[in-house]
Amino acid sequence: MRKITLLFICLILGIIGVSRLNAQGYTPPTMVYGLSLDGILATNDAHGSALDNTSITDGTYGMVWGRGASIYGKFGLGIRKNHRIALSASYLKMTHDDSGEIPFFNFSPKEPYTNYDILSGSVGYEYAFNPRCKNKQYIGFAITANYIIPNEGMISTYQFDNSFRMGLQVTSGYEWTLDKAQQYGLFIGLRYNLANIIGSTNGVGTMNDGSGEGGPTYWRRVGFLSLNLGFNFYTGVKPYRAK
Repeated sequence: MRKITLLFICLILGIIGVSRLNAQGYTPPTMVYGLSLDGILATNDAHGSALDNTSITDGTYGMVWGRGASIYGKFGLGIRKNHRIALSASYLKMTHDDSGEIPFFNFSPKEPYTNYDILSGSVGYEYAFNPRCKNKQYIGFAITANYIIPNEGMISTYQFDNSFRMGLQVTSGYEWTLDKAQQYGLFIGLRYNLANIIGSTNGVGTMNDGSGEGGPTYWRRVGFLSLNLGFNFYTGVKPYRAK
């Protein structure tokens, strides 16, 4: 009887200990800072063959694969921090030569080729699921500002002046923390940026992406789908015990 009683007491103490352990938690982060490496696929009318030597007025923009990097900051709102204001800046390098290059890693294109630099900034909103947990998910949308630079040396029929466009972006991702204090973590995400919703223009020296006269007679959409692998820094995370 004493053994059963002792076993029962140990079981109760164990349950209490586990309950207290599970009650230990952390507050959601106030700020999230990070950087990512991005693998990019051109979509919509940006995606095309570098050997399509037709006029820029009629064809695509001859992009396929690219690479880039991003820095970002996210500010959590409210007590639960489910809602975030997100800011980011990205650099994209889109180089393509139709030689069957390995995606994202064409550093020495063969002629004929296309070669673009794109600077992109965004401001938007994110909704974070489980922001105080070790594993977190998010979805979001943003307004983007995009500066598209066609570099010298690429196929002449793809040349135009440096161009500024504004667009919309949707994002999603999965985050997980690495340390017990939940101050550092990794993430993997997807991002789609339709870069030229505002500012499309036709004419000599332009991208000819508008639907009016002098262009292709339809709105040519310039889109980028990217896979993002990054590292996060979480600030404002504090331990607490749930009552």
